Amino acid sequence: MDWFGNRSADRLRRMLQAIRNRDFSLRFPYERMRGSERKLAEEMNDVISGFREDLIRQERQYGQYEAILNLVDSALIVADTEGNVSWMNNKAVSNLCGFKITQLSMLDAVHPDLAESLKSLIPGQPKILTMNLNGREERLKLSMATYDSKGSDVCIYSIENINLLVQQSEIEAQRKLIRVLTHEIMNSLSPIISLSDMLTETNRQLDEDSTEALNAINRRSKGLLKFVENYRKLSRLSQPHLEWTKIGDIFDGLRALFPEPFIKFRIEDPDIQLQLDRHQVEQVLINLIKNAVEAVEENPSITVSTKADHPNHRFMISVADNGCGISPDAADSIFLPFFTTKSGGSGIGLSLSRQIVSMHGGSISFASTHSGTIFTILLPFIYRL
Repeated sequence: MDWFGNRSADRLRRMLQAIRNRDFSLRFPYERMRGSERKLAEEMNDVISGFREDLIRQERQYGQYEAILNLVDSALIVADTEGNVSWMNNKAVSNLCGFKITQLSMLDAVHPDLAESLKSLIPGQPKILTMNLNGREERLKLSMATYDSKGSDVCIYSIENINLLVQQSEIEAQRKLIRVLTHEIMNSLSPIISLSDMLTETNRQLDEDSTEALNAINRRSKGLLKFVENYRKLSRLSQPHLEWTKIGDIFDGLRALFPEPFIKFRIEDPDIQLQLDRHQVEQVLINLIKNAVEAVEENPSITVSTKADHPNHRFMISVADNGCGISPDAADSIFLPFFTTKSGGSGIGLSLSRQIVSMHGGSISFASTHSGTIFTILLPFIYRL
């Protein structure tokens, strides 16, 4: 009996040690055992097997949760109240540092206010932080939630780039304003044009000054009417007709339109296909290249390039020039309707371009210095199976 008790106690210790170490590969062979000893070994194996199945189920569930969180478009960071980071999703790695951090303070390398802004968050009270990332101004929505883990608070931080949402809201507000303004202006101009036409044609006794004045009113009213009609394009822009389009085909057409030797096209993979409205996207690129041609002077150099960001499912098109750059005073207004720095410019090219890109689910931004400007278009990259 002592022998049986010693053997059983030894097996029990081994089982407890395996459970403590989460090593559930342990198995007690019972084929040659009899009676109570066999029954006890079978029950121990059942206990270990139960733990092993629970662990596999938990790991599977954890893998599912992690896969779901990695699909979220926001950067997610899990940390304790001291700022020690225990987990971050792929979006946080790719969009912030490029590597996994262990302390929130390491985000100071991205922006000096980012870590402190996260630590000062209150659950349910998000903040907006404007920062420069890779030469582009980005607006980030910071929010935080907490949960209790073994008596200690754990913080889940969310960092969401809301540039696209802000752009879409601004565009929709601009379109509504344009619809109202053009409607009111055209309603006022039409009777003025009709009245000036009628007075000029029916009243032959007008003196020369009065006739010139009426002709000037008529001419300028018609010019203003045509001017306003151009802006109605911004509110009448049709939804894109999305079709699978090979990138190389788009740029073959652009090369024919812009054969100048100082314009270089660097297409990473011309066989890539995107779902887009070819005519609309071509119009955007024509606008950007024409602007770049007008911006360069001596030793002109313009580079149009593409790059596929496979991990983030984004496709990037950039147009870079070596012009004098965009002045800081104009930088905040270049996408606004009616705004132009060119004499005779309509001020709708970039605004229309931003609307087209936004309706494709993308974004357009720029970075400019005294030695040149680069416009960057980001489009959704959906793989064709």
